[in-house]
Amino acid sequence: MLCPLMLAAQGAGKKRGLLLGSLCGMTFVMVSFTWVGHAISEFTSLGTILSLVLYLLWVCYEAVPWAILGLALGRCRSTPQLLLVLPLWIGLEHYYPRLWPWHLGGALYDRSWFLQCVDVLGASGLTALVFLTSATVAGFVRWRGRGEGFPRWRVAASTGLLLACCVYGPMRLASLKHMEQGRAADKLTVGFVQGFLDPMERRKSGLQTYIAETRELLELSPQVELLLWPEGIDWIPLDLAPGADSWRLHPENAEKTGRFIRDEFKIPMVFGGAGVILAPGAQGALEIDESYNIAVYLSPGGSGGIYRKNHPVPFGESVPGWDLLPESWRRAFPAIGNLSLGDDNPPMTLGKSTFRNLICYEAVLPEYVRQSAIGSDFLVNITEDYWYGNTAHIPQHLSVLILRSVESRIPVLRCTNVGPSGIVDITGEFHGPRVIWKDHSFTESFIPVRVESFYSSWGHWFPLLSLLLGVLLLYSSRGRPVAEPASAREGTEIC
Repeated sequence: MLCPLMLAAQGAGKKRGLLLGSLCGMTFVMVSFTWVGHAISEFTSLGTILSLVLYLLWVCYEAVPWAILGLALGRCRSTPQLLLVLPLWIGLEHYYPRLWPWHLGGALYDRSWFLQCVDVLGASGLTALVFLTSATVAGFVRWRGRGEGFPRWRVAASTGLLLACCVYGPMRLASLKHMEQGRAADKLTVGFVQGFLDPMERRKSGLQTYIAETRELLELSPQVELLLWPEGIDWIPLDLAPGADSWRLHPENAEKTGRFIRDEFKIPMVFGGAGVILAPGAQGALEIDESYNIAVYLSPGGSGGIYRKNHPVPFGESVPGWDLLPESWRRAFPAIGNLSLGDDNPPMTLGKSTFRNLICYEAVLPEYVRQSAIGSDFLVNITEDYWYGNTAHIPQHLSVLILRSVESRIPVLRCTNVGPSGIVDITGEFHGPRVIWKDHSFTESFIPVRVESFYSSWGHWFPLLSLLLGVLLLYSSRGRPVAEPASAREGTEIC
């Protein structure tokens, strides 16, 4: 997408550059994230027409950074000046508030020799490499067309950085593998139960299904030390009020079996559920005052814990400005609402190891993952991707998770209802059967260790510096004349 846009928008002027950038961005977003339209329809129950309108508005919003990129490219009089736009794009890409955080450099997630570099500058470093290479190719095309001289400095810079990545990647991989070999005795075995139930099945028989599949798994693999279920398995909420019995709202399970989920297994486990805080309502009845998406850690004989999701899925668990609408409008769409949010991520203990939880969407947020990794030996990510359908979202979600794991050099244990469930280790390698859209239970082993990286220590200084530099360069070039496109000189009107 970048190289054609650079060739088309360079020197085209502000208006035409803005238009070209907008069209490029809208095309990119619509092709790459069609699943967002499906998710809006599934989450909100707005119907096809309203969901489509909301989706198209979202596409326009997501295309804004591309429009700004096109505008900046339109002010460039030669391809060497394209490099002045690089820092602006790096900053916009990282800081522009979007529904689904992504980086163009993330497309290299399965190129292990390049992927290792993200522990230095984060995914923004890969984007810078992609942008520089695209600008080099654009300069080469201009040179072949006799429009400019040979881009020797860009060729040298691109080649040097590519070689540096190819050298750093294998060296970093070798050192990490050697470290893991030295700690092989610390391996933990994790059991994953991927039930593949739609939301209605989950409410009717989800707990029974997952309990039965877990028993079968433990019979085959009694060495399991940690058990994982996906997000939202227990739909009966826990009472999170201070001093209350968390399980008092689960009378059916207790009456039928005399046991709660916490009594079924004698090994530590993490599963997704719901949590509420009740308050007195009309006629003395209790009403839900706060509602949470939670991860529950059960640790027989040890200290467990409950994590309340901190970052909601936009338009799924939180609709900006929804509470400001008239109550009659909100009643017309009962499927839409805002969940309450937690404000911390408490550490959990498993033997000698410490971990934190991330629920679904939270695992793709760069800064939140980096902060959660501090003081942790691994992260647990439980998720429910059924709402997105069997779409490009499934591999995209995992690809971003791989980037987050390598950035902070921490293992991520991922359990999802539709797959793929498994473990992303500190090198970005995914360990698991990659089974999607079907039920599957299995075990995987990993070494619970986090390795300090430049990125995890210093965070997002690179995109922040790039944004400041990009804005400064854009502002300083105001008023400079831009060379007239040939078509304008020949009398053809330019938009």
